Amino acid sequence: MKRKTKTMSLLLASALALAVTGCTNNNTNNAPNETSGTNTGAGKTDSKPLSFSVALPSNGVDNENSMMGKEWQKEMEAYMGRKVNIDFNYIPSSEYDEKLKLMIASNDLPDFFVTPLFYDTTEMAEQGQILELSQYKDLMPNYMNYLSKVKNGLTRVTNAEGKMYTFKETSTPRFPADKGMLIQNTSSYRYDIFQQNNIKIPETWDDVYQAAKKLKELYPDKYPIATRWNSLRSLFAADHVKDDIYWDGSKYVYGVLQDGYRDALQFANKLYAEKLLDPEYTIDTDDTLKRKALNGDNFIWLTQWFTTPAEYTRTLNDGKVFAVTLYPNNPDYGTAWQEVANGNTPDLGWAQFCINAKTKVAEDLIKFIDYQYTDKMMNLITWGIEGTTYTVGADGAQTFTDEFKKAPDPWLVGDKYGIRASKNYNPGLQMVNDSKAFVDFAATDYTYFDGKYEEVPIEKSPYLRSLPMPQNDYVPSWYSEPSIQFTQEESQKISEIMNPVKTFVTEEQAKFVSGKNSFDDWSKFIDKLKKMGDIDKVLQIYNDAAQRATK
Repeated sequence: MKRKTKTMSLLLASALALAVTGCTNNNTNNAPNETSGTNTGAGKTDSKPLSFSVALPSNGVDNENSMMGKEWQKEMEAYMGRKVNIDFNYIPSSEYDEKLKLMIASNDLPDFFVTPLFYDTTEMAEQGQILELSQYKDLMPNYMNYLSKVKNGLTRVTNAEGKMYTFKETSTPRFPADKGMLIQNTSSYRYDIFQQNNIKIPETWDDVYQAAKKLKELYPDKYPIATRWNSLRSLFAADHVKDDIYWDGSKYVYGVLQDGYRDALQFANKLYAEKLLDPEYTIDTDDTLKRKALNGDNFIWLTQWFTTPAEYTRTLNDGKVFAVTLYPNNPDYGTAWQEVANGNTPDLGWAQFCINAKTKVAEDLIKFIDYQYTDKMMNLITWGIEGTTYTVGADGAQTFTDEFKKAPDPWLVGDKYGIRASKNYNPGLQMVNDSKAFVDFAATDYTYFDGKYEEVPIEKSPYLRSLPMPQNDYVPSWYSEPSIQFTQEESQKISEIMNPVKTFVTEEQAKFVSGKNSFDDWSKFIDKLKKMGDIDKVLQIYNDAAQRATK
């Protein structure tokens, strides 16, 4: 993903991010394992246009008519051997999830769409709303080739019955296979304020508390602490838990039932009770969080997208510095786990894409989609055009032009051309990119790692790049979880039980933090939680699937 995930802005604003293992010149021939040609696959061109509809999120820009949007269209028409008419329904990113859910509920879906982030497609598959894709494997050699490079790739996109209902976004390496830790969620601090007032950059929960107390004294009408995505994930990570089901290294457990979950909420309650945590943390959007940050209403962010603080810094350009650092530790649990993303080997991104089962152009649409997964298209979409946006050295390595390299904000230069390596643009079907491009012209971040402040792109941080992978103390247990598959019946059972449980937990969590619920009643909360659904049954399904995967 681009360093600022466009899909993440849906709940995280995102996000969130990820592309091919090797870069290719977009003027070179396709690799041998790619489907090349300028026809419909039948050895001849087709005079009838290929027409289909699409729903995708947008950041308020004209993807279609950008330089890259037009180049992508031209390339796809050449490949398909016919005119292509796409009815794009671009929905503002902040509204996409909810509007798409309404389209799903009313069964009024376009031919192709990206699902809401982390959306469970089990019910859609059960109701026949989305196309089952495994029957078309012969039509998607490039996608299957990409999956073959991903550890357990095919297993991760199919259920236990071998059925496949989604295409996955690419996530390709930025670092060597064994070194360099990629974190895309961080904590963040107003570094200039901390320096001016001789406040230590927090490394522990107590440091966070003491810093917030000092800031409250200095700015009594402010709430020092905020968090992005209405999330307390950094506190859970410090306690080595999630607020969901996760792999603990030997089995799947439900984090809400673990002591670390309660301990995290008790700390959050302490911050809330002393007016250190912004009471609007449960309803803040990306826009309100940004407004408060730029207005100086918050100074500490428990969780933040890794490039956003630098964007705040560049936006103000007045000496205010928003720095990123690792999640703080809770010493009771040791080193805080970080939300480590795989930046070392080919992987699958967060976004998932579906084809409407009612589409009248299934085979042609699948061929069209499959071509996105070629090195040629990943390169074109992300890097642009050789000589215009990037150059190729004698060693074959690509690098962006000086127009990017010398710009205060290279992401805005990317906007000029409408390439994926940009602040706001995401051309084509938004399925692929080459992550190395984002590292090549990475803008300056303001980082604080290992006790040292540096102005360096986070992906070029000497400290993070020196860390072995995946063997280091920051890497959580779930990073190496087994690739499990559920049957359709198992997936349905999980949804039936966990959907109401998750809703209940979200509501009760906020009440514990705000003090509306007393921690003296924690056991009552757990009892009620267990009565809502058979969580043990769900864990059994997960762990049975894990046993199948590791046989």
